[in-house]
Amino acid sequence: MAEEQNETTDSPKPKKLKKILFLAAGVLLLAGLGAGGWFGYTTFFQSDYPKEKLAYVDLDKTVLKFTWTQMPEVYRHMVNANAEMALMKNEIDRIRTVGKSYPRQKKIVASEIKRWEKNVRKLSGQLKRFQGQVEALYVTFRVNPQKGRTDIFEKSPDLAASLQDAVSGARSQTDPVRLSRIPPEGIKGIIAKVKSRFL
Repeated sequence: MAEEQNETTDSPKPKKLKKILFLAAGVLLLAGLGAGGWFGYTTFFQSDYPKEKLAYVDLDKTVLKFTWTQMPEVYRHMVNANAEMALMKNEIDRIRTVGKSYPRQKKIVASEIKRWEKNVRKLSGQLKRFQGQVEALYVTFRVNPQKGRTDIFEKSPDLAASLQDAVSGARSQTDPVRLSRIPPEGIKGIIAKVKSRFL
């Protein structure tokens, strides 16, 4: 009888050990599959270069790709500046449309258009200055890669910070436009919300 009790007390330990080993093997298998999936995605499926069209950034595709690979923060701020410029231009077009509907209110429309065009000129001038600096870094890198890498390392953080300041200044002007947009109701509202999240 004593032997039977020892067998019953010993038998649960191997079952628990088997469960723990099975769970550990499962976790390791899932971790391996996750790591393999990540490696496969980044190696074979991830896009090399974003296919965003920057309508208000006047740089060659090679310079933009260089900026994306060598100075990703600067590229991201250029994309943001392009988006702010597009929002300002759309707002000018919207104000003009309202002005056509109410021709007797020319003064109000003209003053608002003047204010928005001033902001567009300011951001456009800043963007042109930054484009010149990025192009100079690209040419330096192409002519002398060692000096180009040094210049990128030294100038890129300041360039990114200055560009971010320009975008922040533009955003201070465009934030009220973003906040004042009234979303449509019903199915059109749902579609607009989905588009705004993914596009």
